[in-house]
Amino acid sequence: MKVLREDERSMEVEVKNLTLASLISKYLNMDERVESAAFKKEHPLKETALVYFVVKEGSPKEILLESVKKAKADVKALKEALLSSLQ
Repeated sequence: MKVLREDERSMEVEVKNLTLASLISKYLNMDERVESAAFKKEHPLKETALVYFVVKEGSPKEILLESVKKAKADVKALKEALLSSLQ
């Protein structure tokens, strides 16, 4: 993830692909401190995507890190559930 722009209420980051951008945006939108979050693919030939969000309160960087941690924990739990169901 690469920070492209940041100020006291908003942030724009570049992520590896559209799937990650969608996941991060969804988790940001679930946070009550986030006013809005969205993602877009800049160009069809580029693999990267952009995530842009605005916060009502708090640090955009801290909120982003918390959202990514929550997403990682949920993906890990899903992976473990899938693996245990296959055994």
